[in-house]
Amino acid sequence: MDISSIAKWIPIPYFQITQDGTILNSSNITHSYFQPASNIWNIIYKEDRNKAIVMLSQNTNSYPVTQYLILQTSNKLFMNFKCTIQWEGSIGHLVCTEAENIKVPSVLSIQKSLVNTQKRLEESEKHVNNVTKILNMRKH
Repeated sequence: MDISSIAKWIPIPYFQITQDGTILNSSNITHSYFQPASNIWNIIYKEDRNKAIVMLSQNTNSYPVTQYLILQTSNKLFMNFKCTIQWEGSIGHLVCTEAENIKVPSVLSIQKSLVNTQKRLEESEKHVNNVTKILNMRKH
């Protein structure tokens, strides 16, 4: 049995990738977590790509490298995963398991932050308008 057929039966999300992120093989269960992709970059949240670059650039390291990454799941939501990669030559063996205890900004906290930002912008606009009125009065 070759490695690609063994990879299919690994019971957790597993990717066999190249250093540029091309997916060579994946476990069958991977497809229940993520949409089919030809490259790992298609599922990594853009804000976490720098962490992923660090992982993929350590292909000369024989020790496993672990990072917590936000990945896009098959239902288009983003979730935290503990991702560990170990390199075997130019092939990376990447395992991603759900991470439950990592704090991610919730939708409510993001919404609250946006509302606060909007209020500050409205206050700033009022100040700019007042300054503009004062400057216009001085001109006359």
